[in-house]
Amino acid sequence: MKSSRLLILSSFAIALLLAPLAAMAQTIAPAKIATANPAKIFNEIQETKDLKVAMEAKRKQLEGMEFEKRQKIKDLQAKRDQLQANTTQWRDANRDLLQASLEFEVWGRTQQADVQTEQKQQMMNLFNKITNAAQEVATAKGIDLVVAEQRPEFPDNIDQINVDQLRGLINSRNVLFVNPKIDISNEIIAAMDAKFKTGK
Repeated sequence: MKSSRLLILSSFAIALLLAPLAAMAQTIAPAKIATANPAKIFNEIQETKDLKVAMEAKRKQLEGMEFEKRQKIKDLQAKRDQLQANTTQWRDANRDLLQASLEFEVWGRTQQADVQTEQKQQMMNLFNKITNAAQEVATAKGIDLVVAEQRPEFPDNIDQINVDQLRGLINSRNVLFVNPKIDISNEIIAAMDAKFKTGK
């Protein structure tokens, strides 16, 4: 009699202990996961396309300026070479040529540094926008985790690369398979393009 009472009480105590765990197990839903390919998003959003057009226009403008500066140096050199060497006029012309050459070199380095700084700022700005758009799309769809899918391009002919390069490409791929249904890259692109269109 005592042993059966003890068994009932023990069973009741265990049931009381397990009840919260069972309730917790029922309330914790499996996490919803999606993937997004940042490289694809970066290349396909309208803002990147517009930036490429603007950068190409700037590149052509800089090329025009570079051509003018190089032509000025050539003209100064031709002018100096027409003069008799080691005369006052030749020394003055040579000084003008050296000055123009130094200015051209400084201008070239400054422009290169400015372009690189601008490109880095644009890339960080776009990456932050991609991150924010991924969060917005994921929140709207009830997604708990978005994995950034890295899918490097392999060359058509692997003889073009060495073993270390191939190993690097393989190691940089972080997702071996993904069901297209959970890839939200296109939705992120659409969300970013919609915001970009409205100037936000």
